[in-house]
Amino acid sequence: MRSRLSFWVYLVFFLALLAAFLYILAPFFDPIAWAVVMSVVLYPLYSFLRRKIKSESVSALLVVVLVFFVMVVPLSVLTVVATQQVLAVSIKLFSLLQTFRPEEFLSRLLEHPLVKENRELLEPVLSYLKSNEFRTSLLNALNNFFTFLANKLKNLGSTFFHVFVFMLTLYFLLRDGAKILNELKTLIPMKREDTEEILRTVYRTVLAVIYGTVGTAAAQSIMGYVGYSLAGVDYALLWSLLTFFAAFIPPFGAAFVWVPLDLYLFATKGVKPGLTLLAFGTLFISTMDNIVRPLVMKHGIKLPYVALFFATIGGFLQFGFIGVFLGPIILSTLLVSVKIYEKRIMGAG
Repeated sequence: MRSRLSFWVYLVFFLALLAAFLYILAPFFDPIAWAVVMSVVLYPLYSFLRRKIKSESVSALLVVVLVFFVMVVPLSVLTVVATQQVLAVSIKLFSLLQTFRPEEFLSRLLEHPLVKENRELLEPVLSYLKSNEFRTSLLNALNNFFTFLANKLKNLGSTFFHVFVFMLTLYFLLRDGAKILNELKTLIPMKREDTEEILRTVYRTVLAVIYGTVGTAAAQSIMGYVGYSLAGVDYALLWSLLTFFAAFIPPFGAAFVWVPLDLYLFATKGVKPGLTLLAFGTLFISTMDNIVRPLVMKHGIKLPYVALFFATIGGFLQFGFIGVFLGPIILSTLLVSVKIYEKRIMGAG
């Protein structure tokens, strides 16, 4: 009786300390989560270097330096360039809205064949475009965007610190990750083969999601830049960067960017640019999702599409961009846990 009481007291004490420690780490959740994901992806490279160099510390340091120059520096440059283009677009829109004349815009819009054919259906929309409420809403939205952008620029110091936390965590996970994992295996109250199966599933999921989604997003972003440039879209680099991030969001992915952009081209620049982007977007940008992702993920994990959809969207809404990867990882771990339960518990019954 005394030993059981001691066990429960110790368990409560341990869980309280664990909760306090996790609470302390909460402000660094994003960089630590990214470091965990990237350590799984880069561990084969670290293992290769360790075999060649015979030093865990030097091998981990080389991988971190490589990540810095291959990922951090290019992303920082792209962010700066994209920010400049966002500011240029925003200033242009702000100036345009200040001198905006709904009558001139509507007169051109009413000449469009699609609008002429559906004039009665579009009448409420046209009336709203004439109102001062529409202009006020646009100006308020733009002001809110400027405020948001200013707040992000103020937080650059915090962003740099998070990058430092990411790099530092990645270094120690690469160097000591295997030892930490072996310690955790001994603490998990499960059969060793079940623990190994869960860890293998997590590993395959991370690789499949990273290689599949990032590879697809990169391919669609590159195709997007080519298509936007051919169609004469202004600020093609900015739109291609937005296409990269939109590619992670199912079910339409990159189409969230290029389809509205194409409609804008039809309305403002004419049929030829619109058809150019429509053809390029359909044949190349969106098609990349059906070529690259299956090619990369065919050796990974298979998850029900509906469940994967909700896991990805829910992860994104709850955790931000890192949730795009955490959602499928949690889902795949849940499914393999159900299989282990069926085998160990239900089978035993």
